[in-house]
Amino acid sequence: MPITSRFDAGQALTVSVANRQRQIQDIVYNATPLTRILKDQGRIMEKRASGPELRVPVMFDKLQAQWFTGYDKISIMPKELINSAIFNWSRVVAPFSLNGTELLYNRGEAEFIDLAATYIEAAEMSAKETFEEGLISDGTADGGRQMQGLGVAVPIVTNAGIYGSIDRGTVANWRTSFYDISNGDVSGFATWDSTTARAIVSQIALARSRGGRYPDLWIFSSDMWPAIEASFVAHQRIVSERLGRLGFSGYTYMTAAGPVDLVAAGGIGNVMPANTAFGIDTKGAAIYTFPGQDFVPFHPGNGIRPVNQDAVAQGIVWSGQFVVENPLFTVRVRV
Repeated sequence: MPITSRFDAGQALTVSVANRQRQIQDIVYNATPLTRILKDQGRIMEKRASGPELRVPVMFDKLQAQWFTGYDKISIMPKELINSAIFNWSRVVAPFSLNGTELLYNRGEAEFIDLAATYIEAAEMSAKETFEEGLISDGTADGGRQMQGLGVAVPIVTNAGIYGSIDRGTVANWRTSFYDISNGDVSGFATWDSTTARAIVSQIALARSRGGRYPDLWIFSSDMWPAIEASFVAHQRIVSERLGRLGFSGYTYMTAAGPVDLVAAGGIGNVMPANTAFGIDTKGAAIYTFPGQDFVPFHPGNGIRPVNQDAVAQGIVWSGQFVVENPLFTVRVRV
């Protein structure tokens, strides 16, 4: 059936984006080891809307057991164990439009589908790249509307600032850890090279572990990665079942805390800070999506047609937030 009107074109664009929702999700969430692992572990979740804020229940204290005998008094001092971390919803849209001239010369169904596919693929790539940038970001882009990525969730100054409406200065269990290698923050080491890299990772993983939780995924900037690569001899360069199954390259190293997956961040457009590594407890991180906003058509119905232009506009929109729910086992390293 030929596309005979702007109404038909707008409807076809909306349907095309809607039909590709699952494909777009896979393109974005499968693009990085962090998002792919979170997806695999069921840590990408739709969160029931609670107004303009994302509220995530968190436990940032623990009960204190005590030894006793006879008529010893048992402490029943109440503790506030659970509170809500409060985040803003972040929204990103990859818009595109077809002008009247393009529609005029692509009126047949096949021609229109080919044209629309080109624009949708470009929007998919834009959404993917912008999402990846957001994962590493400090949330300041576009006037603070950007997703609150690792840059703000795992800061350099760990005992100050507000994250999720909770003051890190007063709640110690809401802090991540920061290690400056050149400053001697890791005992016995002051340099990052092929002879020290694995030992540093192992020592930090053990120091930030408890009850089977520890930083199990390490992401290295491109300038830190050569030391990791050179630290493994050929027979040690193994890939965990997790990385292998999910299709990512990297190394797996058995630390005193448990196995850790080591991957590099790099390539064209890479936004990973230089001389930086993040060690992430993947069980304590999550991506929450707003209901009905997980890479869906931006404009409902038949898209939108500007009143002063001969065009039909549509887009791909995502609304949600990246959250580190249990900061104790996640670290940032600088060399």
